[in-house]
Amino acid sequence: MKRLVNVLEILFLVVMILLCGVVFMAGNGKIPYIFGHRVLQVISDSMVPTIEDETCIVIKKVEQADISKGDIITFVSEAPEIKGYLNTHRVHEIKVDDESGEIYYITKGDAYESADVYPVEYEQVVGEYVGELPFGKLLFKGIRFLADRNNYFIVVILPLFFCFMSYAKQFFDAVFKKEK
Repeated sequence: MKRLVNVLEILFLVVMILLCGVVFMAGNGKIPYIFGHRVLQVISDSMVPTIEDETCIVIKKVEQADISKGDIITFVSEAPEIKGYLNTHRVHEIKVDDESGEIYYITKGDAYESADVYPVEYEQVVGEYVGELPFGKLLFKGIRFLADRNNYFIVVILPLFFCFMSYAKQFFDAVFKKEK
């Protein structure tokens, strides 16, 4: 029974370390994929009415062969006003370059009349839209609150650090203390 407890304690410690890693990555703006999915914030109304502004969406990794006209994809934008940022728009048209044979996507926000000027190459695609999170607007407000480094440190990092330290002390006491 004691061996099972030690295995569970080790498993819990590993999960805590992974959770800390995910929290630190998210705090630095590097949102990791979890089981092939990511949660992203929507900060514009370009996809209204399909995707509301100030909500959270889920995207999943997608293979090039699985992208079709009408799909909603998230990609790294080349548009000068948002260059390098993620953008989520619908695939309006799929084109093939006659010379290179390379496939690229013409995208369009549902709220716009015309398609985006800059085509999207597959290498820019981050994922495909799966859906909005339930309570996504509430989560968005929470993420905005935590985006302030002071709030993030006080609400997330400090309690997580104390929890981790307390558990690490208990773990090492249980493993290295000899029974009398």
